Amino acid sequence: MLDSIHRLRRLSENEKSDLDAKFKYAKFASELSYKTKIDSIILKSNTNLAYLYVLKNNLEQSKKLLDKNLKLAYKLNDSSYPILDTYSLLGYYHHIIEIQNDSAYYYYNKALKITRKLKNVSTEIDILNNISNLQFNEHNYVNSNANLIEAINKINLLPKNNKNLDKISYLYNRIALNAKYLKLYDKAIEYHKKALSINNKISDEHEISIYVNKFKNYLDIKINLAEAYKEKKDYKKTLFIYKELLENKSLLKKDPLSYVAILNNKAYTLFLAKNNNTKYINSLFNKAYKISDSLNALYEIASGGNDMAEFYYTVNKKDSALILSKRSYRIGKEIKNHYEVSRSLLMLSKIKKGEAGKQYLYEHIKLNDSLLDIERASRNKFARIQYETDNYIDETKRLTTQNILIVVIGLIIILIFILILIIRIQITKNKMLSFESEQQKANDEIYSLMLRQQAKVEEGRLLERHRISEELHDGILNKLSGSRLGLEFLSMDEDNPNKKNYSFYINEIQSIEREIRDLSHELKNTLLDADKNFITILEEYIHNQSKLNTFTYSINQNNVIFWEDINDYIKINLYRIIQEAIQNTIKHAKATNITINFSINSNNLRVEIIDDGMGFDSTQKNDGIGLVNIESRISKLKGELQIISKPKNGTVLKIQIPLFKSL
Repeated sequence: MLDSIHRLRRLSENEKSDLDAKFKYAKFASELSYKTKIDSIILKSNTNLAYLYVLKNNLEQSKKLLDKNLKLAYKLNDSSYPILDTYSLLGYYHHIIEIQNDSAYYYYNKALKITRKLKNVSTEIDILNNISNLQFNEHNYVNSNANLIEAINKINLLPKNNKNLDKISYLYNRIALNAKYLKLYDKAIEYHKKALSINNKISDEHEISIYVNKFKNYLDIKINLAEAYKEKKDYKKTLFIYKELLENKSLLKKDPLSYVAILNNKAYTLFLAKNNNTKYINSLFNKAYKISDSLNALYEIASGGNDMAEFYYTVNKKDSALILSKRSYRIGKEIKNHYEVSRSLLMLSKIKKGEAGKQYLYEHIKLNDSLLDIERASRNKFARIQYETDNYIDETKRLTTQNILIVVIGLIIILIFILILIIRIQITKNKMLSFESEQQKANDEIYSLMLRQQAKVEEGRLLERHRISEELHDGILNKLSGSRLGLEFLSMDEDNPNKKNYSFYINEIQSIEREIRDLSHELKNTLLDADKNFITILEEYIHNQSKLNTFTYSINQNNVIFWEDINDYIKINLYRIIQEAIQNTIKHAKATNITINFSINSNNLRVEIIDDGMGFDSTQKNDGIGLVNIESRISKLKGELQIISKPKNGTVLKIQIPLFKSL
C-alpha cells in the first residue's frame, strides 16, 4: 500500500499533468494513507492535497485540512519534515490567499527555524524569498533586501544547475525591484543586468521547462530593467528595450500578460517623454486595455487604467479619464493594491471640481499617510513576531522537557508497579506449582499404596489358597485315602455279600481323591493371578467409569506381561495416562466402546487405547490440557506417543515405553 501512496503522490506532483488529474491522484493518496493509520504518511499526503485545494481555489477545504494537519504535526513533534511542509503551506495560504501578512510571517518564520535545524538549504532559500515578498508588500524594502541577499549567499553554496541558476536570477531581479522603490535606480539597473546575465547561463536543454521558464524570466527582467530606466527618466533606453521585445511576433501567444505590460508601458513612456503622436499612444493604450479586459487581468486593468487616465486628462479627455479612474479605484480596492488606489484618488481629485474633488484628495492623503504608518510599523512588526515566536518556541521547549520528565517519571512508576505485579504473580505461580507438585506426589503415593494394598490382598489370597490346598491335600485327602484302604481290606473277604458295593464305593472315593488332588494343585498355582495387581486396579477403575458413562470396554494382553517385574514409577504414570485418556474420551469423544491393548516387544511396553468416538483432526495443533498431560507423562518415561484420529472416525493412542526391571 505504501508503494501505491508514494506513486500517487509523485503523479500528483507531476508538472506535466493537468490540475484535475493531479488533484484526483492526491485525493486517492490521502484516502489510502488513512488506511495505513501511520500519522506521518497521512500528514504528508494531506499536505500535498491541501496545496492542490489552494490551486483549485477551494479555500475553505484547504484551510480545514491545514488546521487538521497542524494538529497532527504537533503530535509528530519528532517528525520535522511534515511539520515543515505544514508551516510552509499555512504561510503560503495566509500570504497569497488570505493576504494576512502577520499570520503568513508567523508560519514562515516557524518553518524557517525548522529548515535551519534540518540544514535544508533549498527550502530555507524558498522561505527567505517568501518572507522577503511579505516585506516588499509592506514597503519594507531594506529588510526585504537583507533576506534576499541571505538567500543568494545560501544558494551560492549549492551546485550551479539550471534550477539554482534560475533562483539566483530571480533573487537578483527582486533586489533590483527593492532598489527601484528605494529610488536607487543605478543599483536597480545593475542588479537587473546581473539577473539577466545569470539567466543567459541557463542551458537551453529541453528538460529545463520542468523547473524554469528561461524566456519568461528574460521578459520579466527586461520589462523591469526598462521600468528602472523609465524611473531614471532615460526614456530612450526604455523605448529601445520595448521595441526589441515587441519584435518577437509570437510574444502575444507565448505570454499575453507580458505583451500587455510592454504595450501599456511603451505607451506610458511615450506619454512621459512628451511624444506628439497621441493617436499612436492612444492606440497602444487601447490595445493593451482590451487584451487585459479579455483576460480579466485585474492588476493590469487597474494599473493600465490609471496610466490611460493620466494620458486622457493631459489631452483633455476628462470624461474618459474619469471612467477609467473610477474603475481603477474600484478594482484596486478589490485586489488590495493601495498604490493603484492612491493613484486613482489623486486623478479623481484633479478631474472632479469643488467639494467632490477635495474629498478624493483627502482620501488620497489619508491613504498615503496610513501607508507610511504601515511602512514604519512593518519595520518593527516582523521583528516583534519573530521575537514572540522565539519566546513561544523556548516556552514550548521548556514545557516539552517538563512533559518528557513527567512522562519518564510516570513510566518508571508504572514499570515498578508492573515489576511488583510480575513478582507477585510469579510467587503465586510458584506456590501453585509447588502445590500441584505436592498434590502429584500425594496422588502417586496414594496409587503406590493402592498397588501395595492390592499386592497384600493378593498375597493374602494366595496364602489362603495355599492353606486350603494343604488342608485338602494333607488332611481331607489323607483321611479319604485311609478310608479307601480300609474298604479295600474289607473287599478282600470272599464271604462278604456286599463285596460288589465295596468296589463301587472304592472307585468313587478314588475319583474324589483325584478331584481334591487336582484342586489342591490348582490352588497352589501362583501364576494364575500373577498379573492381577495392576490389571485389577485398572479394570476396577474402568468398570466404575463404564457404569457411570454407559460404554463398553475390553482390556487385552497380547502376550504374557509380568507386571510385578515392572517398575512402580512406570505403572503409576501408565495408570494416570490411561485415566486421562478415558476422561478425554468421556468428555469429548462420546465413545460407546473403548479397547485397551497391552503387549511387550524388545523390552518396550506397548499400549493402544482405541475408541469409536467423534475423533478430531490430529494434524492440527491441539492445546487441550488432557493431551498435554499425557504427552508430559510419556516424556518423563522417555516414551513415544502417536495419535491417529480423524473427525467422526474415532481415535487411537499408540504409546511405547522402555521398560526397566525393578530391583
